[in-house]
This record gives sequence, structure tokens and C-alpha cells, in this order.
Amino acid sequence: MARNPVHTMLASPNHDEWARQQYTLSLKDFVRDHVRARNEDLYERRAKPRFMKEHGRDPESAQEIGTVMWDDPAYQMFSRLHRDGQEMMWNAVADTLYREQGRLAADYTRYTQSDQRKGSLELDPNFDIPRAMAEVDIHLQPGGYCSDYGDDDVLAGAFYEYGGNLYTMGRGVGVSESKGEVGVRFINERYPDFTPTRVLDIGCSAGSSTVPYVTAFPNAEVHGIDVASSILRYAHARAEAMGKGVHYHQRDAANTGFEDESFDLVMSHNAMHEFSQSTTEAMMQESFRLLRPGGVAMHMDVNIRYDEYSPWMQFHRGWDQVNNNEPFWRVYATNNPSEMLRNAGFPEESVWQGKVQQLDNSLHWFISTARKR
Repeated sequence: MARNPVHTMLASPNHDEWARQQYTLSLKDFVRDHVRARNEDLYERRAKPRFMKEHGRDPESAQEIGTVMWDDPAYQMFSRLHRDGQEMMWNAVADTLYREQGRLAADYTRYTQSDQRKGSLELDPNFDIPRAMAEVDIHLQPGGYCSDYGDDDVLAGAFYEYGGNLYTMGRGVGVSESKGEVGVRFINERYPDFTPTRVLDIGCSAGSSTVPYVTAFPNAEVHGIDVASSILRYAHARAEAMGKGVHYHQRDAANTGFEDESFDLVMSHNAMHEFSQSTTEAMMQESFRLLRPGGVAMHMDVNIRYDEYSPWMQFHRGWDQVNNNEPFWRVYATNNPSEMLRNAGFPEESVWQGKVQQLDNSLHWFISTARKR
């Protein structure tokens, strides 16, 4: 399996829709490769000298760099184009998804009611979705991750996967290996003696990170949790369409409700940058509580670590917080997940934190891991 697998729950664009989507990808590629690439030169030639003239010194933080960059017309043009490309991408995706909405809902119902289904879905009608998720259209996704239009609605998940496929293409991410497969490869390499029999994916979203663990550990019982009902419906139907058994639940990363020591592997993929610091800390505490002795925690996310960045790079990589509805972007970039794992109870010698390269070298992932004694 590789990134962007084809299955029946994946929307299928017609000719005109695909042409429009390809246009938005071309625009995003141009902005990334030809406009954004010149921002550092713009900073050095124009913005930084202006700050030095006003203050008599170099800017010392991303915030100080922002005071001059955000006033520069060229940077404003880049930012507008970058935002426009993201909005246009979602609008192009919406044409396909709204046209296929009825078909996707019918397929969800068919998979859910099938006697051949391999997994399960548990939704809680009284679940209180955290405000940070319910009230923000993260990544500018229409309706956000938590929109819900009825008992057979799967649009949030369909937007997440279909739009996410285009989004990663527009960022130059390769398709030879999914994020879940990166996680599996890392676990197999770091813990060669480890074969889990019960697995939990926290913040599973549309399920693309969860399914690879079913393939990698065919004798394991695999679970995924998220806070959004529509995205979980989609994840469930997606797994069934791929012939994979996953048990999905509407639960909170900070308080999963599972029994103590009930899993061998607890992991997350791209969840930490959507969480407040307190939620991430609670997820690490839950990881320790849920793991049996010898169990492994593995939390993986995008590689934005401000302790490795110059003030310029902190500003440069912080664009998403201001313009792409990522309220915890800077919080994640300054967190210390390995310290959180130690504070949760994992032994010092078992904790590891670092970068793992995707096989096609298109990006690095940031991983924090530990093993329970």
C-alpha cells in the first residue's frame, strides 16, 4: 500500500472537476517553488534593513520579523496567493464531493449494514466535542473536521482524505509511502522483537494512518479514536471498502475510556499539532496508562521544531498558524514530547525523539517514542 490508495469511498472527479483541481495544484506549485522561495531574499534585502534602521539591531524573534514582513507588499502578495491556492483547492474538491454526496452516504450505509464487515463503529450522541476542534475550520477545510449533516453523513472524512491528497501533492510530498507506513517501518526497525496484538491510533481522522497497521500486524485487533462523528463514519466505511477490520470509537485523546493496560501499541499521526499543550500531555499520560508492560508509545507528526530553527525559519514556518487555521501550530513546535513521555512514567532510557525520513526523501517526520517497562 502507498499514499493515496484507491477504494470505493474515495470520490471520483469528472473531467472538468479534475482539470480545475489540476489547475489549483499548478498554482500551489508555482507559489511554493517560485514565490515563497524568494521570501528569505526579500527579508534580507528589504525587511531586515528596515527593522535595523528603526531599532538599531537585528530582529531577535519570529514576532519581530513579522512586524516588518507583514507590512511588505511583496510578502502580502505571496500570502494572498498562498491562501487563495488553499481556498481554491477546497472549492475544487467541494464540486466533486457535493456531487457525490448521495453516493458516498449510500455506500457508507451499505458497508455499515453488511454481514461481511470486519470492523465496527461506536458513536456517542452525547459526546462533547472540544471547542478548539468544533469551532475552527482547520486547514480551511469547509465545515472543519467536525461538521455533521445526519446519520449517514461522511463529508468531513471525504473532504479530509480527498482534499488531503491534493494538499500533499501541492506541497511536493511523495506518494510511495503513507504516514502510517512510515510509522510501521519505524516501529519494526526500532523494536524488531515487538509484535502487538492490540493497537490504538489516537486522532485517527479518516483512517489513512490506521489501516496500514492492520496490514502490518494481521493478528492484531486495531482501534482508532477521534472526536468527530462524520469523519469516523467515513473512516469505518473506508476500512471496510479496503477489506480491513478496524474498530472506530468517538472518544477523547485526553480521556479515552479504555481499561488500564489494554493495548500493546498506542500511537498518533499528525495529531499533536492539532492539540493544546495540556491535551498532548494528557495523551502521553493516557499512552502510559493504556499500555501493557513492554508496550510501545509512538507519536508522529510534521517536522516543525522551533528549537532547531533560526528566528527567520520560525517566522517562515509559522505561516500556517496565522493563515491556515492552525491555532496550535506554534504550541506544537515548541512542545517537548519526549519530556512529556518521561513525565508520564516511561523510563528515561526508553525515550527517543528525532526525525525519520520518508523513503522517497520528500520530507522528514518527527517522532517521539518510548517503551513501558
